[in-house]
Amino acid sequence: MDRLFDYTSHFNRLLETSTNSTDNGGDNTTATTETTQTEILQTTCQIYVSIYMILFILFIFLRPKFPRLYNIKQSNEKLNTPIAQESYGHLAWIFKTFQFNYDEIASQCGMDAVTTIRLLELGVKLSCVAVVNSIYLMPIYKFTGVGGSEEEGISDPVMEVSLSNLSQGSNSIYATTMAAYIFFGSAMYLIANDFSWFISLRHKFLSQRRVQNYTIYLSGLPKELQSNHAIREYFTHCFSHHDSDIVADVQLAVKIPKLEKKVGKRDKILPKLEHAINLRDVKGKIPEHRKVPNLDNPKLMLCGGEKVESIPEWMEELEELNDEIGREIDRIEELQEQRRGGDDGEDDVVKSLVLDKKVGSSSNEEDDEDVEVGVSKETTPLQNTTRSSVPTSVSGTVNLLSGTITGTANLMSDTVVSGATMGATMVKSIITGSEDGAPRNAAFVSFSSVTYANLARQAVHNKEAWSCVAMEPPLPELVNWRNVGKSNHSRQGGELLSSVLTFLLCITWTVPVGFFASLGNVSRLTEVLPFLAEPVQKYDWFSALLAQLAPLILVAFVTLLPHFLLLFSKLEGLIEVESMQHHSLMSKLASFTIIQTFFISTIASTLFRSLQGIVRNPASAFRIVAEALPAQAAYLIQIIIIQNLLSMGLELLRLTPGVTDLLRRIVAKMLGHNLTEKERNETFLGLRSLDDPLEFYFGRELGQKTVLIQMVMFVYVCMSPITSYFTLFVFTALVIGFRNQFIYIYPIANDSGGKLWISFTKISIVCMIVAELILFAVILLKGALIPAFLLLPLIAASIMFDAYFKKRHFTITKFLPVGECALVDSQNEGDESLKELLKGSYLQPALKERTKGVSTNDNPTSGKSEEIDHALAIGGTGEQSRSSSGEIVDDDIFYQAVDEET
Repeated sequence: MDRLFDYTSHFNRLLETSTNSTDNGGDNTTATTETTQTEILQTTCQIYVSIYMILFILFIFLRPKFPRLYNIKQSNEKLNTPIAQESYGHLAWIFKTFQFNYDEIASQCGMDAVTTIRLLELGVKLSCVAVVNSIYLMPIYKFTGVGGSEEEGISDPVMEVSLSNLSQGSNSIYATTMAAYIFFGSAMYLIANDFSWFISLRHKFLSQRRVQNYTIYLSGLPKELQSNHAIREYFTHCFSHHDSDIVADVQLAVKIPKLEKKVGKRDKILPKLEHAINLRDVKGKIPEHRKVPNLDNPKLMLCGGEKVESIPEWMEELEELNDEIGREIDRIEELQEQRRGGDDGEDDVVKSLVLDKKVGSSSNEEDDEDVEVGVSKETTPLQNTTRSSVPTSVSGTVNLLSGTITGTANLMSDTVVSGATMGATMVKSIITGSEDGAPRNAAFVSFSSVTYANLARQAVHNKEAWSCVAMEPPLPELVNWRNVGKSNHSRQGGELLSSVLTFLLCITWTVPVGFFASLGNVSRLTEVLPFLAEPVQKYDWFSALLAQLAPLILVAFVTLLPHFLLLFSKLEGLIEVESMQHHSLMSKLASFTIIQTFFISTIASTLFRSLQGIVRNPASAFRIVAEALPAQAAYLIQIIIIQNLLSMGLELLRLTPGVTDLLRRIVAKMLGHNLTEKERNETFLGLRSLDDPLEFYFGRELGQKTVLIQMVMFVYVCMSPITSYFTLFVFTALVIGFRNQFIYIYPIANDSGGKLWISFTKISIVCMIVAELILFAVILLKGALIPAFLLLPLIAASIMFDAYFKKRHFTITKFLPVGECALVDSQNEGDESLKELLKGSYLQPALKERTKGVSTNDNPTSGKSEEIDHALAIGGTGEQSRSSSGEIVDDDIFYQAVDEET
């Protein structure tokens, strides 16, 4: 809704201005019928500030009455936190939420939550500085300007207290220059303070017992390092020649598409099976479904398949999948063990990486081929075979082994035959990469010491630019396994394509949005479609209906923007799951907002509207542009009020989650998906329960809204000081609202560990420099040369400030200092629980569970538990399988819905 008002107000404003603008002797003054800046702000405040206040008052009264809706963390044991234990009174919560310090919020609400609050509080502080500046700027603009002249003056009260009211070359512009030094100097000072605060908080985060703090992600692994054992030996020799325990775990990523397909099929069966068992146990009904029809039986195909009892059918299918998955995981693990190699091979690996020599380098052709496929002579399945008895090629080994198995099959036991066949398959899979288990060129390495993890993350591991590149990994549950091991060329090409597509979208976005927005102007619409003129003149309601056509179409169109940019982000090959939270999306949204709002929508539209007057009277060009740019302040204030206050009021009231939960209850009851506590609390068919709250998308919030408020503040608080009062009000409302939401509502999910703050701060500094350049241009166009050139040292200082912090400050936020690492390691010394935490944390999900069973009546059961045995026992007896009422229920509709949702 907020994006809707953003664009509709913007383009309708442009159309209104272009329609009402008139040329008055080349002076480009506006007609008396044009809405003034003061009227725009009055109307906006009367409507949207009033709506926000109504929603806020409703929230204050409803908050204590509905704790499940307004304090989820208190009512949900899984989300419970100490700071959410007490909800407080109607107004007391406002003051109490400010009593929690940043460390408490960071530990219990997440780093992204506390850094977002800090960024909003920075906006409050800067707005206060701007308000102080306005105390002297507004009187200077009003009383030293040209407001008293009817011919040249401005009758709009808001315009009278802006830079537009000053005459060309006025000495009062010195006050604007002084205000710029005070405001932007304060901005740099506050940002520097926030850097110190963030670095301290970030280092506390990096010292926590989190698996990602002890792990590195290695990409671009050479062939000789594509095994768990080789990687372990490499880091052992690099950091400690005698202590092999420094590496807690190594997980080389492998290609397992077939296994992942089977695991996905198993995961699809489980919710259906769980519900079927719940239905039998709670309702006493035996569910049935139609089995996939046999293609050989035309009659079954016509009727949709044979009807069978669901529980025994799915139990049998689940057990088959568990057996297949278990055998496949065993095969992959044995294949990884076969790649381990002997002691000589390990020494060669270390030499190749540390001394820059090639493994097994010799004139022998077989050695080179072994290196290429990542297997040495000693790492073949026939480990007990001597070197002289090994065939002259790997393919020969496979053929010889297969022939031996075939020729002696009648003499060997089934176990030996099975083992030898598996060995041949393993070798073949290594060579061709066609079978599951082939290695990828990336791995996750976990260290038992945070010191070694930091050293490994900062070290250069190979002379090749993109070989053995170490970086911080995402959380295990956020790893995008589809992109793990993707080649550098693919990733670099994807990043380039993503940037190009984002730029093209940004440039062309105005055209379709402007077209849809123009539909809201009824007079223009009737010019394009003349047949609408008669009903518009005859029926007022029809005219009002057409006026609402643009918002209805536009809301659907504009809502797609973040999703387009998210698709572009997916082209980059990120190893972290792409979501609305990702810092890559935030950067794109922020860039899009700044370019669209200022460089295309605001500045470009200002120049185009002034073009006619400039052409007819070129001498007035500078004055026209210099007056037009500050005049855009009211329009931008209108945007930030509608975009933030309206959405914050709805956010506090939580109408959407409440209605969604109600619909979920109704639908779940209709489809019978409310038999157990688990079913009643989980998200069903896309309808989210209050007990399963959606994560807050910090990236989208910062990139689409917060950056716009900040840019408006940077650009206009010196040119139109009244802007500071509105930004102060908006930032304060956001701080109060989001402190409540982060403490009482949103769980920690997809936490970036403060990376969003780093990206946002980089963008903020750039926005500050751009705002200074815009102010310099406006003052220069006003004919005040000395005040304009006095701004150049400020611009130079801002650029130096940016360069200074890019040298070391951003780098320091990535790593924990060695002294603090040593302190953390001394506290963890002798703690075996840390190694248990790290063991298998980055194992691919499909390799983790050989068997998986249903969880019924909120009690998990194994794949071959008594529950399953009972289900199988009653499944085939016919009469005994019926409930006491003898009823059999057909749940085809429900299961189809679950399939679609899955």
